[in-house]
Amino acid sequence: MKIIVNRKWFSPMIKICLFTLFILILLIFMLLGYRFIVQQQIKQKSADIIENGGISELKEINVNGDKQYILVEGKDKEKPFCLFLHGGPGSPFPYGVSARTLYPEITENCVAVYYDQRGSGKSFNKKITNDTLTLSQFTEDANIIVDYIREHYQQEKIFVIGQSFGTVIGTQLVSNYPEKFHAYLGISQLTSTIKGQELGYNWLQSEAIANGDKKTLQILEDIGKGPYLAKDEDQFSDLINQYKGMNYFDETIKKVNIFELIKGAFISPDYSLQDLYKAFISGPQFSLIKSQELKKEIILTNFFDSVKSMDIPVYFIQGKYDKQTNYELAKQYYELLDAPNGKEFITLEHSAHYPNTLDSMLMNDTIKKMLEDN
Repeated sequence: MKIIVNRKWFSPMIKICLFTLFILILLIFMLLGYRFIVQQQIKQKSADIIENGGISELKEINVNGDKQYILVEGKDKEKPFCLFLHGGPGSPFPYGVSARTLYPEITENCVAVYYDQRGSGKSFNKKITNDTLTLSQFTEDANIIVDYIREHYQQEKIFVIGQSFGTVIGTQLVSNYPEKFHAYLGISQLTSTIKGQELGYNWLQSEAIANGDKKTLQILEDIGKGPYLAKDEDQFSDLINQYKGMNYFDETIKKVNIFELIKGAFISPDYSLQDLYKAFISGPQFSLIKSQELKKEIILTNFFDSVKSMDIPVYFIQGKYDKQTNYELAKQYYELLDAPNGKEFITLEHSAHYPNTLDSMLMNDTIKKMLEDN
């Protein structure tokens, strides 16, 4: 049986496909060219920092049998060291290894140690198993990094700055080993996810009623009041995001550009194309989707019960509209927390879970104040 081909239709389709392929290849080469040019600029800035008495270097460290990476950068090597614990898990942004030269307002005041945690970015590898993705393992990994900084850079004590998921590790870390730290700063501090879900449910229900949003009300009725540990948690978080509880904006406040938080990875001279795949695909898929036990452990974390005091100065920076790591709950925890060496709570008036650029000066000033005070 012969197959009849309409050549009049077939020929133009080939031309369209070839033209589309050509455009895609051209775009890829343009992006790679742009990436190369910016990488050279970053390398030059890094070299200038070193030439002027600073430090800007990538380090590979054996951490509990796993290769993990830190980027150490500061304009003055004599400044105090700050270990940044990024959010996620599995997503090393914005304060991961790809942050070389991106935050001069930070490296002006301290030596920043940007760390790609277990299963994230440059530290991801295929040999990682689910049973090693536990909060205690993350904490002990961070402790190895701390000891490396203290020994290799001759620092008796350092500062710890955690953001979102990083606050889970940071809180446990300084609680376990207070003698190693000057102070702790939590940005978008997680306290108790289950308590936050309860407050979030009531808030969403109130917002949905006010907006006549029957669809959201039906979803809330279907999933119930929680606690949410699996798919229901994903659906609940989507509703929080939909109602600006993660990324707030209004007539006067612009929405946080998420690309701005992750663009460093695309231009980083420390990230290969394979590292980019790890940062955006492999790491998040493994840590957020495949590792359900880790997700459950994070949701069941309750610092109201497990960490009632900290023996070092404590600072919390929380977005006023944050319903993901709930603002009201973070404030309750702060007020109950016993911190004999001092504590301070800073409200970001324009932010939810993601800090808004309108609040960036306040964040930088808080970091500077923490360093000066301690």
